[in-house]
Amino acid sequence: MLLLSWVDGADGSEFPVQNLPFGVFSHTLSGRSPRVGVAIGESVLDMQALLAEGLIDHCACAAVFAEATLNAFMAQPRAQWLAVRAALTQLLARDGADPALRESAELRRRCLVPRAEVAMHLPAAIGDYTDFYSSREHATNVGVMFRGKDNALQPNWLHLPVGYHGRASSVVVSGTPVVRPKGQLQLDKADASKGTEHAPCRLLDFELEMGFFVGGPANRLGAPLEMDEAEDRIFGFVLCNDWSARDVQKFEYVPLGPFGAKNFATSISPWVVMAEALLPFRCATSAGSQAEPVPLPYLRDPNYSSYDVQLEVAITPAGGDRATVVTTSNYRHMYWTAPQQLVHHSVTGCDMRPADLLASGTISGADASAYGSLLELCWQGTREVGPLCDGSTRKFLRDGDTVSMRGTCLHSSGYTLGFGECAGQYAYARVNLLADEQRGLSEMGQVPRLDWSDAAGERHSLTQSLAILELLHEAASAPGRSLLPLGPALAAKDQGSDAGRSLGREAIAKGLAAAEKLAAANRDERFCVGSHSSVADLCVVPQLYNARRFEVDLQPYPRLRAVEAHAATLPYFQAAHPDAQPDAAKA
Repeated sequence: MLLLSWVDGADGSEFPVQNLPFGVFSHTLSGRSPRVGVAIGESVLDMQALLAEGLIDHCACAAVFAEATLNAFMAQPRAQWLAVRAALTQLLARDGADPALRESAELRRRCLVPRAEVAMHLPAAIGDYTDFYSSREHATNVGVMFRGKDNALQPNWLHLPVGYHGRASSVVVSGTPVVRPKGQLQLDKADASKGTEHAPCRLLDFELEMGFFVGGPANRLGAPLEMDEAEDRIFGFVLCNDWSARDVQKFEYVPLGPFGAKNFATSISPWVVMAEALLPFRCATSAGSQAEPVPLPYLRDPNYSSYDVQLEVAITPAGGDRATVVTTSNYRHMYWTAPQQLVHHSVTGCDMRPADLLASGTISGADASAYGSLLELCWQGTREVGPLCDGSTRKFLRDGDTVSMRGTCLHSSGYTLGFGECAGQYAYARVNLLADEQRGLSEMGQVPRLDWSDAAGERHSLTQSLAILELLHEAASAPGRSLLPLGPALAAKDQGSDAGRSLGREAIAKGLAAAEKLAAANRDERFCVGSHSSVADLCVVPQLYNARRFEVDLQPYPRLRAVEAHAATLPYFQAAHPDAQPDAAKA
């Protein structure tokens, strides 16, 4: 029979009574400082309040909920976790044996807080963080890209869970902005010996992962964990985004693996779903078995399996009104599982402590729609991902993009179990053009600036907008409409209308009069020159914007105003408008 809850909104939500995930929250309206809570429907159950009201006195470890993090609770033996979970079930189930909360409006007022009003924090003070590389599908994809199909998997991969030590200090809770990192980037993509430059990462990526918190008393240093102990040492699971700087990683990873490319941020969902809640969703891994080769005895798991957690990643561009799902995967796509990761981590005698965080590595399925990173989705920059809600596509992330991950378990009896959201936005990095570093790039403080290497590897720079446009026009090999109208006569007329050059030399009104005369001679009143947008329109539209700033009368320029009005209907002009920029001053 399906277990139901008396709490409003619990049944049918991702936090039903079957879930009961733990997290740390604060609630300013009621003066609640950070403390442990449990998600139930649209509410948070305040464990500190339960303790104060004596509602969990029968739990031997109840005092741990006076703490501001989950560390003390995670350090308890598994039997204590299950005892607390059972007590909460009896309090929150519709037919639960403990009616105290159910029958007292005053207790409910003191112990339940609207989830929409709380701020979430990291669930624990994380001591150590390790990231693995355990999806065979993902490892194969990356190997094919960089080493070819015949050498996709390294010789060690099928023998042990490959992992590396990350930075616990930069693990952040969902919703924390992530700043684009800087690092050493190769000047020549094909030849590392040409050296590097210190620059912002250009190939930002997400990695769809799940993580688990270690629990229970720590094993003694020098005493490895056995496989039959692993289940008692896994407290619960979270969603995890291991943000990655692919171009930084390219140069630094030899010979010891990723470093700065992975240490700048790792986002996790705020609610820790206990392993006990996931037991009904145990399933075979996509590998099915580990027979070729059979793992060494210490890694053999008689219960070899994963969990049927449906995963998705969505991206919302800056200013976008909705998220677009770009991939769907499943936690069953794990070759090396959580118990194997934990046991292997300790095999050399490493002590695993409560609140250590271990992440799965990118979770990819066999199908391209189930790849867990942009590196795979765009196949190393050869494909476009999208379109997103604004029509744009991605190969890697842009400033202002919000990446949101979700995980869902669907039970045959009808309930849904979720993890909440694991989200992060790449924050815009404000740049002072007069600062020393920027002054070194352009003495005049000019933007934009284009840096590139020619075929011989020589570095070049341009800082004039129209010069950059002309260079890109000449370099473009794809067929289609040209910013410079085809034919020498039209091109000459178009470049003659260069507002950035002519209007810079003359008064605004005189320049607009010249541009009006040119536009009036064009047959298509929607454009300055020709029958589609060109560099002339790109110059005239911002000049009209500036003219209004200086209160220039625009009545004498009807054709220019017509061009501007049509441009306002085009998505690429709308996106480029000054008022549409994320850092635009709001009225």
